[in-house]
Amino acid sequence: MLLLALPALLAHPKPASAQQRPHERLPVSETRYLAFQCFTGAPDPAVPIGGSGTHPLGALPSQRELTAFVQDLVHRVGSVGKGRTRLAVIFGPLAFDHTDAEAARFVETAFIVGLQQNVAVGFHLDDSMFWARRTDLWQNPANVEWLDWGGTPCTGRRIDWGPQPTKLPPQMCFNSPEVKDEVRRRARLVFGKAVAAGLSRLRRMGKADMFAGVIVGWEPQIGQDFTTGRYLGYHAMANRGFSAGHPPRDPDSERVSIVEEFITDWCRGLAEAGIPVDRLYSHIGFISKRICGEPPPAGLTYAQCNHYATSSVAFGPCRRPGFSTYPHPGLFDQIYSELAEHGHPAWASSEGTNLELGSGPGESGMNMETYLAKMFDHGADMVNIFSWGIGGPAARHISFREVTESDEALAAYRKFLRGERLVEGPEVASTHGRILAKIRRIQHELPEWVRKTGSEAKIAPLLKQLDAAMKSNDQPAVERLADEILNMAQLK
Repeated sequence: MLLLALPALLAHPKPASAQQRPHERLPVSETRYLAFQCFTGAPDPAVPIGGSGTHPLGALPSQRELTAFVQDLVHRVGSVGKGRTRLAVIFGPLAFDHTDAEAARFVETAFIVGLQQNVAVGFHLDDSMFWARRTDLWQNPANVEWLDWGGTPCTGRRIDWGPQPTKLPPQMCFNSPEVKDEVRRRARLVFGKAVAAGLSRLRRMGKADMFAGVIVGWEPQIGQDFTTGRYLGYHAMANRGFSAGHPPRDPDSERVSIVEEFITDWCRGLAEAGIPVDRLYSHIGFISKRICGEPPPAGLTYAQCNHYATSSVAFGPCRRPGFSTYPHPGLFDQIYSELAEHGHPAWASSEGTNLELGSGPGESGMNMETYLAKMFDHGADMVNIFSWGIGGPAARHISFREVTESDEALAAYRKFLRGERLVEGPEVASTHGRILAKIRRIQHELPEWVRKTGSEAKIAPLLKQLDAAMKSNDQPAVERLADEILNMAQLK
């Protein structure tokens, strides 16, 4: 995000104004869920995603491992909820890497664990990333995306979840006939059938509110080719009848529409299996217009900044909208604006915690209670917190754990679960907010200082270091170097 945002600001001096919407307190009319993600991509829930690169996800955790995770959560939070507030656990990813039988058995086990520990249960489906075991699909060129109109196949999907990019199996072509058929089959006859059976059992027991819902997808998008970095989606557009000689009038809108249609395919299949549409949530991870820049960097569109999964695609048939909610400037204002334009539906934070990605604990500009209030007080009926118990005490995920498991966070969780009103407290500039302000000063005022003083050679080494820090997403270094530049130019 930082790598994308700061060059955009340097290239475009006009500041982007955040969209302002009234932050109305919405009435509470149904059960709301404070949920925590239990990762299922490896046998140990403390490992977020099993396997690496193009290797498949690991085996699903056992009932013993799931029970231990839930017991630890319940013990430390100290409450499973009261009245219309419930503690929930969201199990996922459940993916193409898991066989039909594995997925069905796991869903059944998760419901058992939830009942035993008296917590609500939900599931998080991966829509297209983890399909390494499905060579029957991705080794068929008809199911793989292209990086040009000539049909050059994707070399692998690029994921930027760590210091270095990760290569996953090729980007799925979302609208190939075989992919569409398999998505509907898995949604309706595998995941949907298993979840509907668990929900039916809860209803017979008079405990339907112990089903928190299904998060459909894991930030679905049409990404970039791993080797070349080129933007994909040409195969899906070709399937819609377009070509080099007959391109779409607006290629961005076409690809955004393809992503939305893919989410709808999943949701429709799950709904056909009997899962209520008010318990199906999308999961879109978007970068705000304020961060990306208005306009975006030269040669890049806003849709490309978001890999054609803009905030609007969260909305559609058979689902409620859901978003990743790691705080960054403009995020919540843009969510509120989208919700207002769609009639203020209930929604979900499908992934997030009070950590601004790339920064550390305490750098989001708000405390956990304010973070939760920004969602629950604005119509969210489920907030899914990431990173509980992840990585052990000394792993690289420790910053996430410090935020999610801090005493201040635990107090906020307990307050919500007691049914008390959350308060949006004061906010200060976040790391991103501070950096954005400093970069804007540099882009606006430094050129004039250089012109007047002829100090281009003097300032150039610092600008080079700043560029390197941005490329490595080193926010502390970016802020330090920005301060040095401002001080040298006497702009502070």
